[in-house]
This record gives sequence, C-alpha cells and structure tokens, in this order.
Amino acid sequence: MSMVLALLAHDTPAGDIAMYFGYVALGVVVPGTLIWRACSPVRGGLAVDLSGGTAVGCAAEVLAYIAARAGNEPRWFLAWPLATMITFTVTPRLRRHWRVAPGAWRMPAGPAWSLTGLVAVVVIWAATILYQWHGLRWPGNANPYVDMPFHLSLVGELKHHVPPMVPQVLGEPLSYHWFVYAEMAATSWATGIEPETLLFRLSMLPMGTAFVVLIAALGKRVTGSWW
Repeated sequence: MSMVLALLAHDTPAGDIAMYFGYVALGVVVPGTLIWRACSPVRGGLAVDLSGGTAVGCAAEVLAYIAARAGNEPRWFLAWPLATMITFTVTPRLRRHWRVAPGAWRMPAGPAWSLTGLVAVVVIWAATILYQWHGLRWPGNANPYVDMPFHLSLVGELKHHVPPMVPQVLGEPLSYHWFVYAEMAATSWATGIEPETLLFRLSMLPMGTAFVVLIAALGKRVTGSWW
C-alpha cells in the first residue's frame, strides 16, 4: 500500500500502476515462483518464494524477450508465462508447486518486521530522492540526474532493437550491461506503459523488494539464523 500511495503522490497514473502490478504478478512473479519452487532446494516460505520467483521471472522474461525481439515479434515473449502456468497446472507432479511446500521456513516476527522496515526504506528513498527530482511532466522532468537520459535511451533502444546498438553512435554495438533495460522494454511492450514511467517510477520497486528479502534468505541459508 505504501508503494501505491508514494506513486500516486508523485503523478504516476493510477491506470499505469494497476496495469504494471497486474502484469508483474501474473507475467513475472507467479510463473517465476513456480519455477523457483520446482528447482530450489530451499523451502523458504511464501515471502522467500515470491522474491525468488521475481528474480527467476525477470530472468526468464528477459531471455524470452531477447528471442522475440530478435525475431521482430516483441510481444511473443508473453507466451512464456502462459506456457509455464499451463505446464504446472496440467502436469500432475508439478501441481504441488502452486502451494507453499510443507515444512517451509517460518520467519519470526522480529526479522519479518525488520524486513518490512527495510522495504519501507526503499520506498521512502524512492519517494524522497528519485521521485522528488524526476517528474513525469514539465517542469519536473526538466533537470534529471545526468545519467537518467542515458538509461532512458537504452530502454528505448532495447524496445526496438536486439542486439542493441549505442543509441548515440550510429553502427556501434552496445558493449554494456543491458539486461535491466531489456526487462523494462519487455514490460513496456506488455503493458503499454511508457519507458520513462517504468524507469523513473515503477520498475525499481519489485526489484528492490525482492533483493531485500533474498539477501535475508541468503543469510538464513548460510548461517542457519534470521539474525
């Protein structure tokens, strides 16, 4: 809820918010969680499963999008979540992954509230630093941080070309880490949301949340304790 309120308070269209989180839930998190549960040896509980599923889903989304965009049919990447969910529904031995595994980790109240606080820090940082200084309309978008137009150009490049080229230099291949831009480009094709809204508002929230939870899960896996 705090994410939605922060977004609405900074001129993010309500329709874009609903479309984005609906797509992330059904097109990324659910199929990614099914794959995570099928492949992971960790019975991490719902929060860990959803966070791991977000990471797996983003990776699968990017790989599917690269293939679809290279074939000049960018929206065909949307077949992967549908195929995944159908497979896990019709295959008897895979149906159990729709449920939390028996014996999954139970996070104590203290660590759970601590993680909630860390996620709140991510939202507060976004609202007070990123959103505050990067508007979606004039004059709020008149003076962005120097790197942001570059990032936005890479989202635009990946939305229209794979393999990508340097947008500012004709004929120069892009030798840069660009998977995150492919993820935003895919989301833009899936939802119709402008790349600027994804970059300046939406995309970092589920990624940041999943990162916080997965770091805690890694600590639990390595040390055997949530603290």
